[in-house]
Amino acid sequence: MALKISQIVNNLIDVSDFKHDRKYSRVAKLHKYWSRKPWFVIDQYVQKYSKENHLVLDPFCGSGIIGLQAVLANRNFIGYDLNPFAVFLAKTSLQVGYNETSFEDDFVAIEQAVREKIMPLYATKDKYILYTILGKKNSKDYNAVISDRNFQNKQKVSLSKNELEPNVKFPKNLKYPDKDFPEKFYKDRFSYKGVKRVSDMFTNRNVLALALLHTAINELPLKNRDLFMLAFTNTLLHVSKLKAENVRPLGVNNFWIPDDFIEENVWWRFVDRVQNVKMAKEVIAEKASNNKISKPTSKVYNKSSLKMSEIKNGSVDYLITDPPYGDTIQYSELSFIWNCWLEKDFDIEKEVIINPVQNKGVTEYYNQLVSFIGEAKRVLKKDAYFTLAFHNKDLKIWISLAELIRDHGMELVDISAFDTFGSPYNKNWAKFSPKSDFYVTFINRNKKITPSTNKKVYPHQIANEITKYLGKNNGKLFNLNKAYDVFVGVVISKIFDGSQVAEHERLSIENITSLFRESAPPTQNQIKSGVQQKLLNFEHI
Repeated sequence: MALKISQIVNNLIDVSDFKHDRKYSRVAKLHKYWSRKPWFVIDQYVQKYSKENHLVLDPFCGSGIIGLQAVLANRNFIGYDLNPFAVFLAKTSLQVGYNETSFEDDFVAIEQAVREKIMPLYATKDKYILYTILGKKNSKDYNAVISDRNFQNKQKVSLSKNELEPNVKFPKNLKYPDKDFPEKFYKDRFSYKGVKRVSDMFTNRNVLALALLHTAINELPLKNRDLFMLAFTNTLLHVSKLKAENVRPLGVNNFWIPDDFIEENVWWRFVDRVQNVKMAKEVIAEKASNNKISKPTSKVYNKSSLKMSEIKNGSVDYLITDPPYGDTIQYSELSFIWNCWLEKDFDIEKEVIINPVQNKGVTEYYNQLVSFIGEAKRVLKKDAYFTLAFHNKDLKIWISLAELIRDHGMELVDISAFDTFGSPYNKNWAKFSPKSDFYVTFINRNKKITPSTNKKVYPHQIANEITKYLGKNNGKLFNLNKAYDVFVGVVISKIFDGSQVAEHERLSIENITSLFRESAPPTQNQIKSGVQQKLLNFEHI
């Protein structure tokens, strides 16, 4: 089924306009992870395309936000993820029950076990270091921030080299997980700085403090061990060399060590992360109570979604997922430190990704998507809905994916594009990058697959069709960087109407945006020759 341009344009939504519970939105800060979708958008889709007690499936569950919204809406949930850390994060996020007393008791036990072993490492006279600036390009007139024992009364000071980088002795029996980084990372911005092992990402002082804390969480009889391990993993990157006073770790989606990196006090940051977990669990428990949820089941498998053998044919009521976007985010690489401390291995052979180091290009990525769509078709009930949340700068991937889903006998229901939530790096700094997340919904029809017609539509035709509809609003659309969004939406719609999108292989976002600068619709012959000439010109851009 084709959608009208008016529907697609009207479904371009700025999530900042949504009214939502901002207290509950802080749950998204439970832990660093990528591509986390706004809960209030996910909630609308779960409510619209499924019913209470239905089974909701997310084959690439990541942080677990889809699963959490499904459970809080009284749906049963199954999730898959190949990343062990993602499974750990999702499972802990899906724990909607919370006992404040046992949580506080566990924290006291950890504090009594390690605080007085860790804090002296950061002692300087009668104060304690909150963080030091160790990078070679420190342009400040201080190199440390200190405070009192309760982390109050902060002061900026200059410390001696011995105070900045003291010699520390590791107890003989103290162990901590440490691995060599793989010889090659696809996005390696750290090995040239001498970082070979996970421990090299931290100062010696912080490795010792982390080892003491990690041992305590693992060995103490804690009732909420997973929650405190979650706070610990969320501490790791903050106390690594990946952070500077004005740089957050992984802000550019790779392990980049700033030249003015800092060394944070491990206990100070851990206490802060514990409070973060506590806040998240309190609001989740409150939400569950207000929603009067029964006891929906939830399961998360640390397995590939390319073969979901745990799920029977035709048993899923609603599938909503956010698969990897090609080479944009390298999940196995970016999760390496977390998985190392959790003592988990990531099976990268089955990772759905574009990564030349893994010998996975566009062809391999597409073949993996073929397997995924086949499994999605198998497990979905007849007339059940499938929402694909996707975001990609490569039009060729969009077209291949849309044709693949169409050829599996699914019908197009809706296309919406939501502004990405928050302030991701690419959104702010990359001029020609997608600014929206697409949510494309299909319905699973068990009907004979109808091959596409020979009707061809050219990119210039699509751009002119959109421009004609928008009229005087075309400039506004262009200025808001929405041209690519509308273009992709119309392309998907035409594919499901049986059309073939011709001569699209070399069209980038920049090229597509340029198509909208044409003001007058040309004739059919002009369209074809004009597009061919544009493509030749674009090769030299």
